[in-house]
Amino acid sequence: MTNKKGVKVPPKVTGLSPNQGPPGTKVTIRGENLGNSAKDLLGLYICNANVLLTAEWHSPSKIVCRTTNCKGNGDVIVATKSGGIGTSTVKFRGLNIIPSSLQEVAIWVDEPMQFEKRIGSVSRPSSPLHVGNRDDPLGLSVESPLQFTDDELTKMFPGGCGHFSSKSFEPVWFLIENHNATSFEDLKAGLVHLRKQSANQKTEGPQGFIKTNLGTFMNCQDILTTIHSSLMADEIAENPETKAPTAHLEGLLVECDESAQKIFHKILRNKALADSTRNALNVLNRFKFLFHLPINIERNIQSGEYEVVINDYAKAKSLFASTTVTVFKQIYEEVENKIILFREQLRKRLMELPSTMDDQKKLIKYLVELEAPGDPAWDCINNQQTWLMSLLHTCKDNHLQMGECSIVTEQTCNTQMIRIVASDSRQRPGAGTISAECDMSDGKFVLPRKVLFLEELLDILQETFPDFCKLGQAYFNGNIIIETSGKPMKIDTEKSPVFKKMVSEILKLLSYLVRAAFLPDSLSKLPKHEQQKYGLWNEVTHESASAWLPQCVRKLRSIVTTLSSLDVPSAALENLNELITDLRVHCMIKLFEEAADEVRALSARETWQLQVDDSGGITNLPLLFESIILETLQHVQEVVKCAWKGETDIFMDYDVQQKTVELCVNALIAFSTTLDKLAFEGDVDDNTRLKSDSNNYSQSVFFTEDTQPSVEQCLVIMLSNCSYVSQNIIHQLKEQFDKQGYPKAQEVENNALESYAELDEKIFEAYCEQKIEPLIGALEQGMYAGNMDWSDCPRPTGVRNYVKEAVMKSIAIHAEIHAIAPAFLMRVMTEVFTALSEEMSRLMSCIPKFSQNGALQARLELSALHNSLSPYRNAATSGSFTEAVCVIPDLRNEKDKIYLSELLNQYKSEMQFQLMCFTDDS
Repeated sequence: MTNKKGVKVPPKVTGLSPNQGPPGTKVTIRGENLGNSAKDLLGLYICNANVLLTAEWHSPSKIVCRTTNCKGNGDVIVATKSGGIGTSTVKFRGLNIIPSSLQEVAIWVDEPMQFEKRIGSVSRPSSPLHVGNRDDPLGLSVESPLQFTDDELTKMFPGGCGHFSSKSFEPVWFLIENHNATSFEDLKAGLVHLRKQSANQKTEGPQGFIKTNLGTFMNCQDILTTIHSSLMADEIAENPETKAPTAHLEGLLVECDESAQKIFHKILRNKALADSTRNALNVLNRFKFLFHLPINIERNIQSGEYEVVINDYAKAKSLFASTTVTVFKQIYEEVENKIILFREQLRKRLMELPSTMDDQKKLIKYLVELEAPGDPAWDCINNQQTWLMSLLHTCKDNHLQMGECSIVTEQTCNTQMIRIVASDSRQRPGAGTISAECDMSDGKFVLPRKVLFLEELLDILQETFPDFCKLGQAYFNGNIIIETSGKPMKIDTEKSPVFKKMVSEILKLLSYLVRAAFLPDSLSKLPKHEQQKYGLWNEVTHESASAWLPQCVRKLRSIVTTLSSLDVPSAALENLNELITDLRVHCMIKLFEEAADEVRALSARETWQLQVDDSGGITNLPLLFESIILETLQHVQEVVKCAWKGETDIFMDYDVQQKTVELCVNALIAFSTTLDKLAFEGDVDDNTRLKSDSNNYSQSVFFTEDTQPSVEQCLVIMLSNCSYVSQNIIHQLKEQFDKQGYPKAQEVENNALESYAELDEKIFEAYCEQKIEPLIGALEQGMYAGNMDWSDCPRPTGVRNYVKEAVMKSIAIHAEIHAIAPAFLMRVMTEVFTALSEEMSRLMSCIPKFSQNGALQARLELSALHNSLSPYRNAATSGSFTEAVCVIPDLRNEKDKIYLSELLNQYKSEMQFQLMCFTDDS
């Protein structure tokens, strides 16, 4: 519990009622913060003995429980989840009493010594028909309170004991403990009682008397024989014909006996009948345990008192198994028949699953103590393995029959929720309805059926397999009976390899069922009927199925960790480890393929809104591409990394390395496909995409949601995006690959950059073609406008319009590039200037003859064009202009040269404002 500040307040015990007593005393505990509920209790200790099983939680201030074997003084400690381990301000004193056989107590009383000698020293419950008398030997009642503690008495009498049946019995201890307040007169009376009891025990009846005085009887017999021999010798010596002196006496005694028989015949007959009746009653009373045993067995079985049944049967077997008395044999046979039925009932219950491990151990112990035929523990292990495997198959069959999970939609708070429900007909601990709820507002979080199947498979294994393993380990360790206080059981150690094989078969079945659902190709080498046994799943496309694969890997790893803690043989875990390795590779492949598909689909998300900085403008696609790859790497990171020391590193396999490189390259170059599509295909349904107007020099390059760029502008934007990706994003992603341990990251980067370089060249050539062809195509038409005849033309008055038109178109190209991607200005304008110079050189070379005015006009136009685009001049352009000038005749007089210079200056003055855009580039 916590206070207002959120600090945990430990439990505190402040009162007990009563504060002392023997084991089984009902104690009411009062205090503070004794827990929020019964589930909050973690422990309840009285004198260091845990009594949590008997605790009844009433309120945070009251708990009622019963004590167990508590000895001496000790604290009462309460431990809760919310408050931790508490304290106690009071103590409880445990009294150690030895009750009589007729006294009701909460602890068990040892059997009589006679039965202990027959069937061992294990304390177990018994029928109340054979209970010895262990009252006070002085015949006095024990009413005086104890004045000394057990520790004090032990110090006073080291090695002694106050129990009168113990070998180390100390009379003074007994008197102090039981009669410290008894008067002297009562003690004297108790002594007289003790002597009488002793005298009665010494009187053992005629047989005991004869055994004690056997020597005296033998001496008397010898004396009588000697007297008889002497008398016979004297009689024969005096009168040889004289009969034996006792013959006459014998005849008289016979006559007396006959007379007595006649007189007392009826009385003696009645006496014989009475004696036989009395003897029969004595037998019934003496052996009433056996005569009542059949009905007692039946009653105890019905009430669940199996321990009593087993104990009574052991008594009867030790006493009457080899009897020759007919009645006893008949009763014992009836007992044996009931025990046979009882064994069958216990075995049937043992085979009923699900069942807890403790119940199984108890049933096995009962069958072993009843000497059931066979090996009940091993039969239970076999049955549990069969049941567990049937659960896995049933789970598979249910999900295959179910098809796609039924979806029930609910409208809650304007958000569509889905509940995936699958019925589960099998019964197991914790079984019920499979359900998953998720937000369906974007349709991306539907739990796939295969994932549901895997989760249920692992739940089954996690709930049932640990008990199966522990039962087998307890069987081979010999603890399956000892843990429940049973007698030792014969262990067949040769079955240990069989048990390991059973464990492997379960894990192999789990592995194959999962492979059939997620990795069906891995089972392709199996026969067709084997594949059908593990399930043939229909491949249903699910847009987010791959996103659940890391969770599947995580759950499988958790199962392996749990099984490792159970000391499952490593050979048995090999199938699961191989499954995890294959599923990790499969997960990586699917996630990267899904990422590549998502990147390719980015073309539909292009808004053409530019984000401009010093280096130029890009749309949001490159950043979206980067975020998709980074999210994929983060998602896959848990899968590709080894979860524990010794787990297989998937990148150590050469084939996986090659596949990883291929996946990474495909994911990176998928964006080049998107850029290529946007650059050359565009949106077919988009009617706002226009062909740029070459004559519209003021066309805007800033776009809104309602306007879209032209084809040429799209090419420039994609060229800028491509450049940004190759120069920035690819290298950053390569560093992430290195950081997360991906193989051959440099090779991935090189392949990706090569792809983007090809795309860059392709887009650049396409843009130049779109812009330059109309430009150079207008040169020839403009040059010969007005039926221009170079051999007979008027004296020039200035640069003609076609040159100015070419310069203005070049300025429009310059403006378009400068607004979107300034970094490409030099590259594009150089290409434009090169094309113009080459075309002018071609056109000049095609003129057959120049007049003096024609030569002046040609030199003026070449010089104007050359000077206008001089910032982008290179060796190729200079060579082309030189070739063009060489075709034109030289000016003969200085006046023409001066006039040429004046016209050129006039052009520069007229075009000064327009040509300023080129000056910054220089």
